[in-house]
Formats: sequence, structure tokens, C-alpha cells
Amino acid sequence: MHFDSESSPGFAIGRVSYLIRAGMAAVLKDAGWPFSPEETQTLITLSDAGAPLSMNELASLMIRDPTTVKRQLNRLVDHKFVQRTASADDARVVMISLTKRGEQQLQTVLPSLDNLRKVTLKGISNEELKVSLKVLQVMQKNLSNHLSKESNHG
Repeated sequence: MHFDSESSPGFAIGRVSYLIRAGMAAVLKDAGWPFSPEETQTLITLSDAGAPLSMNELASLMIRDPTTVKRQLNRLVDHKFVQRTASADDARVVMISLTKRGEQQLQTVLPSLDNLRKVTLKGISNEELKVSLKVLQVMQKNLSNHLSKESNHG
């Protein structure tokens, strides 16, 4: 059996993901931003949530393991961009939220990241983007369901 990587969505997504991460790293470095693209994604996810998230909720939204997210949070907490608090419902659950400083500083770098987004989407119509995002969401759901079934049988 021959596998054609050029027609594989996974390979194409991997290449685009790598280039987006490299572009983000360059933009963030040029802006004097102290955090990696992954740490910045954590800040953006918390900002988008608009409310504190548990470690598991945050890791799930980012499709990362909680250990990796916890390591990233340590740096963000050290810089006072993020805070950890006990859940009001269950003191064993740690809630993560942006600090005012974190939100304000994030807003300073978002315009540069938005410019990168515009470069990335150049020549792609709104309709093409909408269809692409829908396809990616279905692929994500399919793979999440598949991996969940695999882990329950393994």
C-alpha cells in the first residue's frame, strides 16, 4: 500500500500548524513578549472563556494533557498573568483565571497575532473559511470519539 502524504489532511494540518506556531513565535519575539505560543494560547483560551476554568476544563479546551498545562501555568502565575484559586463548589478543584494584568498585557499582543491571522487567511474567502472550519471541527470530533473509544478498550 502506498501512502500519499500530499493528499493526507493530517500531514497538511501538521505542516500548517507548524508554520502557524513558527509565525506566532516570531511575532511574539518581535513584540518582546515573554511567553511561548502555547503559553499565549493558554492566556487566549482563558480570556475567551470569560470565567475561571478548572485545570481539566482548560486542558480539555486546549486538547492538552493537564500536566503540560500545569507547567505552562506555573510561568504565567510567576509573571502574575494568571491566578489559581480554590473552587467555591469544591475546595479540591483549582480554578484558573486571568489577572487584570494578564488581560491587559494580552490585549497588547493580540493585534500582532491578528495580523498573522490575516496573512494566514489571505486569498481564502469567508465561505471557504467557514467550510474549512466545519470540516476541521468534524475531524476533531471524529478523532476525539475514536480516541475515547480506544482508551476505553485498551
